Amino acid sequence: MITVTRTLQADIPDALRTICKAMGYVRADIWRRYGALGTIGKSANDIRKEISAAGLYSTLPVDGTIRNETTKDIVNDVLLYKAAAMQKVRKAIAARNGDEAERKRLFTLLRNDQWLTDNFLHRQMRKHFRHGKSSVANQFVVRSDKYATEVVDGHLVIVIHIAAKYGAPIRLTTTSSGKNVTLSGSNLRVVVKDGFTEIHYAATKGDGRLCGDQMMGIDKGYTEAFTDSDGVAHGEAFGAVLTEYSDQTSATGKARNKLYALEKKHREAGRIVKADHIKRCNLGRIKIDGRRDHTRKRLRTIAFQAAHTIVDKATVVVSEDLTSPIAKKQVWKQYNRRMSAWAKGVLADALDSVCTQRQAEHRLVNAAYTSQMDSVTGLLEGKRVADKFYRANGDVLQADHNAALNVLRRYEDTEITRFTPHQEVRRILLARSPAQLSVKRHELQAKTYQPCADKSSVQVCTGL
Repeated sequence: MITVTRTLQADIPDALRTICKAMGYVRADIWRRYGALGTIGKSANDIRKEISAAGLYSTLPVDGTIRNETTKDIVNDVLLYKAAAMQKVRKAIAARNGDEAERKRLFTLLRNDQWLTDNFLHRQMRKHFRHGKSSVANQFVVRSDKYATEVVDGHLVIVIHIAAKYGAPIRLTTTSSGKNVTLSGSNLRVVVKDGFTEIHYAATKGDGRLCGDQMMGIDKGYTEAFTDSDGVAHGEAFGAVLTEYSDQTSATGKARNKLYALEKKHREAGRIVKADHIKRCNLGRIKIDGRRDHTRKRLRTIAFQAAHTIVDKATVVVSEDLTSPIAKKQVWKQYNRRMSAWAKGVLADALDSVCTQRQAEHRLVNAAYTSQMDSVTGLLEGKRVADKFYRANGDVLQADHNAALNVLRRYEDTEITRFTPHQEVRRILLARSPAQLSVKRHELQAKTYQPCADKSSVQVCTGL
């Protein structure tokens, strides 16, 4: 049983906009006050008590329960942002020092929120925990006991209870019939956007069908979502959707730049009406945002379907940890554009969610050099050219299948942990290689090749 977020759509009563505007002010002010150093040594309860004692937002024309629940949600967002930054600092600590006692000292200072006392921790937190800010002014949270539901003319209606001095109850008529919708005991997040209201609520999702019985290594790709250690590709439309979206966005951006220049030219020449017409009719974002949202949904669907086909076979899924940026040298513009759109987070989320739902295990391993090793020998030799991996003896392997086998082998490698720096990984792999290979530098791939985002290219990919 896992908890997921479901969404209902409804109309927009005028009272919602007033509440959203007031909560937008609260959100921006809390981020201004507590977006960085204001959280040091304070828990969520400490911050909420501080806000309540100061009476910062008590004069706003908003029901008290809505104000309090939204404040709680905003504070949790700030602390979540801080926790994400601290996770990155933990990786920096592990990569910086091999002294176990020193690492333990730094971890303790970080955990106790005393990172200002150490110069290294302070620098890292400044780097990753920049002062946050928010301009979101379209949502608020309703407590679970402050609304009621009813069905009117076949439509589910949610009635939000408001204190009498702030107005009448707010009625949201949804597009749902109410069948299979269980809101009992769940807070609601009300979001006003694009001409309608979204109502987000938590729902419990039952266990999925049984998983398989194999242990499989998975290589996350661009052309296809995943390739498993059996050599089977999953989600083969993934790269086509990404490339189509990236290229279309690039073409649209170039055309819009010309319109921006034309609008600026008319405005500077005093043709204000013409400039305003171009800005209003040609430089909007409705279609662009719609295309982006549609593409994200398509990619998410492909990723989850691919993850299910993997878990149909596997009870333990081993994949690369790609949470850290992948450094590249001499990359070309189209590669940068396409890889910046690469939805690797969607792939990771799909594997995590599907494995959790279907009671399979998802294990992450160090991704360094998994695409550049020979899966037959386990050595850092041979080279990858597009979707082919050429072994030192001249044999040719499918590159993603080769990487998936290396990922599976990495799971049982006791010397290379998930957080081992890539320089140390290379040193370990070189130490395992024959002396003659180290002399010839075959496994180092001394030449620099142009990386490729599209496997139809004949250029060499030396990345992960």
